[in-house]
Amino acid sequence: MDLLVTDIVTGKTTGLARTVKRALEALAKAKVEHCVIGATALAVRGLPRMTRDLDVAVMIDDAAPAIAALRGAGLRATTPVGTDEEPESMIVFVDHRTAVEVDLLVAAGDPEAAAIEGAARAAVFGVRAPVASLEHLLLMYLYSNQPKHLGDFAAIVQSGRVDLSKAERLLAVMHPEMLGDWKERVSRVKAPPPALPRPPRRARPAAAPPRAKRAPKRRR
Repeated sequence: MDLLVTDIVTGKTTGLARTVKRALEALAKAKVEHCVIGATALAVRGLPRMTRDLDVAVMIDDAAPAIAALRGAGLRATTPVGTDEEPESMIVFVDHRTAVEVDLLVAAGDPEAAAIEGAARAAVFGVRAPVASLEHLLLMYLYSNQPKHLGDFAAIVQSGRVDLSKAERLLAVMHPEMLGDWKERVSRVKAPPPALPRPPRRARPAAAPPRAKRAPKRRR
């Protein structure tokens, strides 16, 4: 967690902790059902990724109060928010005091609904907040092909901290049609394909023979 709040180059604080505190306290005060996901959740669960932002998931019915709470905390939406009835699925906020980004994921069902319901409270930069479990994070990443999410999926599987059987049982209840994709992705992580062979080295061209020195011209 320290690496997320301190710039290793300059040694200065990034402002992430201050923004996280403001955002999570505002959501708690507004009594918005939510959970921390993304890089911050991974860091809390012992798998830090060097991304200094906050990702929060809410259900669509809680989007309007969540937006109001974040605005009340001094954060400004930099992407469209939609309407109360049809909010955008992803809304990006920025804390102008720290330039730290807060991404609000607005979901309509599982796996986000299950992640919010099953989130356990943990310390997030000094604030007690609901944080998604590694099992629920795995299921959320299953639906994404973004390179960073594929990497996060692999990191969780390889960490030995996650209960893969529990995640699979959750998926069987939520979306059994995804079990084939789940098993294929997990097996790829556990037994990745062999690396492509390196191309053979090119033989160095033979050195040219030294040029014979010309005899100096005689003066007549």
